Amino acid sequence: MAESIKPFGEDSSTLMEDLADFAGDVAKEIYKTELEKGSQPSQAVTSAIEGATGVMMDSGCPREICDSLALAAINGFTAYMESNPNCDPMEAFEAAGECVNEALESDSRNTNNESSSATKS
Repeated sequence: MAESIKPFGEDSSTLMEDLADFAGDVAKEIYKTELEKGSQPSQAVTSAIEGATGVMMDSGCPREICDSLALAAINGFTAYMESNPNCDPMEAFEAAGECVNEALESDSRNTNNESSSATKS
C-alpha cells in the first residue's frame, strides 16, 4: 500500500492530503489494535500517532509538518477525552483526526497565501 504514495515533492498540497489520509488509515489500524490488546486510549493514540508520523517521515514529509500534525492530533484527542471522559475511544480518535484535518487545511491556506504574496511582489 505504501508503494502508491509518491515521495513528498512537486505537487505538495495534493500529495500531502493523500499522504495524510494514508497515515490516518495506518494510525486508525494501530489504534484499534492497541485497544483490542487492552491498552488505555491514551497509550493507543500515542502508538497511533507514532505510526502515522513514521509513515509520513518515510515518505519525505518535513519534520516540522509531521510535528505540527502530531501536536494537532494530541491536542484534539486530549481535549475530547477531557470533555467526554466516558466516551467511546473511537470518538476521541475521530476528534483527533478532525484536528489534524484542520491543521492541514490551515497549513495549505498559509502556503497558498505565501505563494500568492511572492507572486505579487
